[in-house]
Amino acid sequence: MAQFHNIKFLKEVEGLSQRQIATKLGISRNTVSKYLKNNTAPTTVLRKTVYATKEYSPETKRIIPIIDQWLEEDQKNWRKQKHSAIKIFKRLQDEYDFKGSASNIRKIVAKRRQQIQEAFIPLDFQLGHQFQFDWGEADIILQGRKQRIFLFCVQLSASRIRFVRAYLHEKQEAFLDGFVHAFEFLGGVPTEGLLDNLKTAVTKILQGRDRLEQESFIGLQAHYVFKAEFCNPASGNEKGRVEGTVGYIRRNALVPLPEVQSVKELNDYLLDWCLKEAGRTHVPNKSETVLEMWEKEKEYLHPLPANRFEACKLLSCKVNKTSLITVETNRYSVPCSYVGQAVWAKIFVDRVIVVAQNQVIAEHIRSYERNQMITVLDHYLEVLLKKPRAIRDAHAFQSIEIPDVFKRFHLKMREQEGSTGDKKFIRLLLLHRDIGMDNLTKALLEAEKTQVFRYEKVHEIIQRLTNRHIPIRTLPTDKTPINLLDYKVDKSNIEQYGQLTGGTRK
Repeated sequence: MAQFHNIKFLKEVEGLSQRQIATKLGISRNTVSKYLKNNTAPTTVLRKTVYATKEYSPETKRIIPIIDQWLEEDQKNWRKQKHSAIKIFKRLQDEYDFKGSASNIRKIVAKRRQQIQEAFIPLDFQLGHQFQFDWGEADIILQGRKQRIFLFCVQLSASRIRFVRAYLHEKQEAFLDGFVHAFEFLGGVPTEGLLDNLKTAVTKILQGRDRLEQESFIGLQAHYVFKAEFCNPASGNEKGRVEGTVGYIRRNALVPLPEVQSVKELNDYLLDWCLKEAGRTHVPNKSETVLEMWEKEKEYLHPLPANRFEACKLLSCKVNKTSLITVETNRYSVPCSYVGQAVWAKIFVDRVIVVAQNQVIAEHIRSYERNQMITVLDHYLEVLLKKPRAIRDAHAFQSIEIPDVFKRFHLKMREQEGSTGDKKFIRLLLLHRDIGMDNLTKALLEAEKTQVFRYEKVHEIIQRLTNRHIPIRTLPTDKTPINLLDYKVDKSNIEQYGQLTGGTRK
């Protein structure tokens, strides 16, 4: 445009010839002639029109319908698995003996894609109507080591408020647990949720929008009274709100990589980040911030139910001979009275609860290691009464959860009384069911200071610490060794005492 202006000015105002203009501007005389002859400013629109009407060569015209067909087929495929321009060029060479250049094919592909690009409709969601959900991934520094975590992301479509929670996996229990925490954070439940066809939610994709859903996910919907809507396969753009949220969170909340000691610490940070972000960002095309709009939307959400949903996976197990059940390669103990029975394991994100006859019989912190054995000493006390010698090497007794004073006290009782010391020590352990582990630990520490390692001494200290009478436990007849049942104690003979004192009484 500037060159056109200079040529016109030099010709019409200064009266220079075409040759003089070309010499002065350092351009071709043909260029000067072209601009003066057309007498039309070379605007951007004009240039696009001129180049757009350029005729393709016969060789290029031959392959354009083929390119259009491939691009149309790509519209039905996953967006991450479509033809690139260079792939189209190579296929044309291999399959259609194309002789043209790769640069020409790139220009044609870019132009044809613009012509078939999908059109979208701007949406304005009703308050309290919809939320969108998606999983994301990110790296953090957990206890000094890089760890890949999974982000459970929910966003309300109207107010744009975000909720993010980190998990170590994307299993069903994490999927369900995320919704429990999300609804509690949001302060209510929207009418419907839009999500992908995840295996944790969908068993089978039916015709159209119909889905055969997982029973546990249907239970979640029934508990919180919302309806799930699923995107078409490979159509994540249908939930564009939360699709953008995943990347935004990763770039803004988790860069640089946060260094935390636990997933709980990370989730506290993410929750705080969501609230701060809501307070400083505005809803598009609105004057309110996300936080202000969220306060309005809370009034339109369905209230939370009185009870929390049990976000767990149920697993039927059989208790083996060592009073253990197996959950994902790890073994957890239950009371020994349930050996051989079938029980249910409720697998939560952070714990495993074992149920039998509608009663909780054991609860453990969930292990994410492999081939671990997690035992509780209390589960084995009844069988230890029958096999007291096993206490020394029992796995549960070696646990770091058992205070060191227990091990020291047992060693002394065993040194002083042998196998009888084992039996009496197990009777001591049983006392924790009456007074609690803390009081029993205090009693053992106090007895240790007196250097008296006897059951009776500990029992006496416990009565003083708790200000109540704790009966000395006796062994049930069916659990008492046979030789003790046959043992008889003779009654004292008062006449013998009289003989020793010379026949007088005082």
